[in-house]
Amino acid sequence: MIRKAGKMPNTIISKPYKTEYGSRAGMCIQRDAFPKGSRVLVIDDLVATGGTLSAAIELVRTVGGTVVECACVVELKMFVDPTPESGLPSRTKLFTDLGMNDVPVWGLISEDVLQLKADLDENYKDDGEEH
Repeated sequence: MIRKAGKMPNTIISKPYKTEYGSRAGMCIQRDAFPKGSRVLVIDDLVATGGTLSAAIELVRTVGGTVVECACVVELKMFVDPTPESGLPSRTKLFTDLGMNDVPVWGLISEDVLQLKADLDENYKDDGEEH
């Protein structure tokens, strides 16, 4: 488990990292979280700029593991490789600069799905009950 610093004993702390919301203090992992040489899947709820994932990958590597993949429930694809004109940070560039571009990242849900508008029947009325 990887958490904010100060939440677990006997830990190693990552460098501070940036997210789409700003800078964050480092995260931590327990020194004996898994045996050296372990293959690790990093799971997060949301990936945008990749800052949190890159800190997690750094920590896993520091304690002797190999991140084989990062899985996220929601992926904001607009941060994968935005145009320079957009001004958005690029997750691809971040991972390349940090030597982590060999780690695949996938999301169960893309922001495309989150923006779909449901077409409801004109007679639809939400009665608050499960159907």
